[in-house]
Amino acid sequence: MEGAITGARTTRFMMEGVGARVIRGPDWKWGKQDGGEGHVGTVRNFESPEEVVVVWDNGTAANYRCSGAYDLRILDSAPTGVKHDGTMCDTCRQQPIFGIRWKCAECGNYDLCSICYHGDKHHVRHRFYRITTPGSERMLLEPRRKSKKIAIRGIFPGARVVRGVDWQWEDQDGGNGRRGKVNEIQDWSAASPRSAAYVIWDNGAKNLYRVGFEGMADLKVMNDAKGQTVYRDHLPLLGEQGPGRTGPHGLRIGDQVNVDLELEIVQSLQHGHGGWTDGMFECLGTTGTVVGIDEDHDIVVSYPSGNRWTFNPAVLTKVSVAAPSSNANENQQQFAVGDLVQICSELERIKILQRGHGEWAEAMAPTLGKIGRVQQIYHDNDLKVEVCGTSWTYNPIAVTKVASSDGTVPGTSSGERLSALLKKLFETHVSGDVNEELVKTAANGDAQKCEESLKRPDADVNGVFAGHTALQAASQNGHLEVIKILLRHKADVEIEDKDGDRAVHHAAFGDEPGVMELLAHAGADLNARNKRRQTALHIAVNKGHVGVVKTLLELGCHPSLQATGGDDDLAHHHQPTHSQLTRPCSKLVGQSLNPLTPSQLARPCSKLVGQSPVSRLYLTGFLLGFNPTSARLLRSRGTPLGR
Repeated sequence: MEGAITGARTTRFMMEGVGARVIRGPDWKWGKQDGGEGHVGTVRNFESPEEVVVVWDNGTAANYRCSGAYDLRILDSAPTGVKHDGTMCDTCRQQPIFGIRWKCAECGNYDLCSICYHGDKHHVRHRFYRITTPGSERMLLEPRRKSKKIAIRGIFPGARVVRGVDWQWEDQDGGNGRRGKVNEIQDWSAASPRSAAYVIWDNGAKNLYRVGFEGMADLKVMNDAKGQTVYRDHLPLLGEQGPGRTGPHGLRIGDQVNVDLELEIVQSLQHGHGGWTDGMFECLGTTGTVVGIDEDHDIVVSYPSGNRWTFNPAVLTKVSVAAPSSNANENQQQFAVGDLVQICSELERIKILQRGHGEWAEAMAPTLGKIGRVQQIYHDNDLKVEVCGTSWTYNPIAVTKVASSDGTVPGTSSGERLSALLKKLFETHVSGDVNEELVKTAANGDAQKCEESLKRPDADVNGVFAGHTALQAASQNGHLEVIKILLRHKADVEIEDKDGDRAVHHAAFGDEPGVMELLAHAGADLNARNKRRQTALHIAVNKGHVGVVKTLLELGCHPSLQATGGDDDLAHHHQPTHSQLTRPCSKLVGQSLNPLTPSQLARPCSKLVGQSPVSRLYLTGFLLGFNPTSARLLRSRGTPLGR
């Protein structure tokens, strides 16, 4: 019986695929049979579930693989007649959607057709699900903003064509070999959109011809034309959703899973699926076990800490039992004071791992991949590590032990002593690049080396390394002598990093009121905004850095500028209602199946956009008990504490 069902599904898939417009796929190895990257053809028929015949717009016809190896991608399946009943494109209003359906993963009930999806309608930062056929597995895709686009070419408006392999229209074209120009791509029938081309022949005749309808190719291109640009890697592989594919998430109780997506994406996908709290940062560096599937098909995952968290299944990646993740090994590392460790070299990963473990500072960038020595182990197992001439706190998962305090190297049976080479690696590494040397010495507070670096003929006081200038690095770490040296050498106080942060923002983040005074006397704009529309005061208020708040107010910064931005704006805090603060553990509040901590009870449930630092303090300082000193400072200056 099962074999009969599988056979029926195979036949249905093969029938539905006929007429699809395709381009070359990831396993293509057939040279320029198709005319080149991005050139289009039509699925004529399936020889078997593993083999398909395609007629390219240039007239070439050949067999290609569609199982195991995938020679083709589906550009447009609308000509096949596949449709998603009950759906509508929320941009062009096509109803129902024909071909591939693109469903926004971050907005409720928002769909696009292929034309609008590849035409960059809706938010290109949002992730989408690709739904190839009704009822098929939906595939979560990367945001279009991060993806590559290619131009497609073939029978499109402007192309010059002659009669093709399926021509049966006598001499409408003026005779064999006579040419015409494609005027428009149209529907051959209402049930088969974008399956025909309207051609004006050189003899003046005009008519509609099949380009995809029932797999037919009435035309052959002589001079192709450019069609729409498309996100190539977002297109499905022809044949990949045949029989035997998994269901909506394919996870079962007992499966081991990882969270491998970027933090912002995870937080977005968690809306309505358990939400997100800071306690969940442990999930980003740890393999968990599926222990339940709730009535909404969300996944309950247990972690070694004993915590259980509820996830949107789209967030999770199943881990092969035969190949456990390296994270499991990382979590088993045991450290002692004096151990030599190597800092994680992946910037985005360490930023995530540092949340709740000393946090990440941009001045830590020079330590990536470097060897350091464990100075202290805190009660929560976080490590204080001496590296690059200074000390930082690291999540133990963010470092790898390279030698124990007695000099033995893990994994060596002989227990050999640490080599001179490894000891040399522990020293601050300088590549010879003057910008790297200057920024590192500024970050470490080495005024003498900083002065020496600036005397080099190729020195640039505003040079950038790891995305930051020496002044920005020194400002965040509070190295006043270094800053004075840099200012004497005419360092630009208004240079922005990739986030739009200037030296004043770095000083506010690092809680350095003395630095703020130096920068102000050097002419720095204290009201400058970063890309999130935040001033230094927004950052200082949000971090509870009272000294910086007081200094900024005394220096005359504007206390009522509003910050506006996205969901991750640091200046955007939230005002929970009484019911939200007292609500029992549920998806809206904590999403953990553990008792909530006071900080979790105070977690935001709704957002107030466009708050000034004053209204921020009113909400967080008085309603929730945070930063009361900062609030009094502002109130004492006569600034209203309402929104």
